[in-house]
Amino acid sequence: MAGRCVAADSSISSEASSVADYEQQVREVAKRTAAEAKAKREQERLERAKTASNTTNVESYRVFKYKKDGATAFSDSAPYKTKYEVVVYNSCYACSIVSNVDWYKTRLHLTEFSDTIAVAAQAYKVDAGFIRAIIHAESAFNPLARSRKGAMGLMQLMPGTAKDMGVFDTTNPEQNIRGGVKYLAGLLQTFNGNEALAAAAYNAGAGAVTRHGGIPPYEETKTYVKRVKILAERYKNQKQLAAN
Repeated sequence: MAGRCVAADSSISSEASSVADYEQQVREVAKRTAAEAKAKREQERLERAKTASNTTNVESYRVFKYKKDGATAFSDSAPYKTKYEVVVYNSCYACSIVSNVDWYKTRLHLTEFSDTIAVAAQAYKVDAGFIRAIIHAESAFNPLARSRKGAMGLMQLMPGTAKDMGVFDTTNPEQNIRGGVKYLAGLLQTFNGNEALAAAAYNAGAGAVTRHGGIPPYEETKTYVKRVKILAERYKNQKQLAAN
């Protein structure tokens, strides 16, 4: 009788030990699985962060360029039954310090939005060639251009600036140009007609130009000002040639 009790106790003890071992294994598997899942999530987070870092300065947009009633038109969707060209636009066309564009030879936009630019130039006493240079530098004449900071349209107006200049629809070329030229005229007045300083202020803000007593020592701004100058000279030269 006593032997049977000892055997029973031993059997129960063995079963309890097996259950405890099994539960321990389950806990270890669960712990290991949780650790692996956490490591995977962290790896995915790091990869997303890396991707975002690599694309932050090269944000691009696909725009469809086509002809409509004889005029060049742009859209963010492919036009129906119409030949089109896909244009990849990078925020602030002339801002990249690693751009491979030859600014002395790149094609000029001599006819786009001519009437609107002429009217704004006359209204605010700003040289039309300089206006075209700013538009070219900002958006490459793409009225649907949009930067990651929120600047929009041909002259890349920020929402606050657009509102101050009376622009309600930044994608409307006429409103955008008129508001942008009005803002540009104010900068030219602030800096006594100096186009280089006005361009620097258009890029970095009037406050930065004032604080530094000239073109701010930012690589992007210095590069932008040089390119705007090249473009402005080329546009003005074309205007002079047309007048002769």
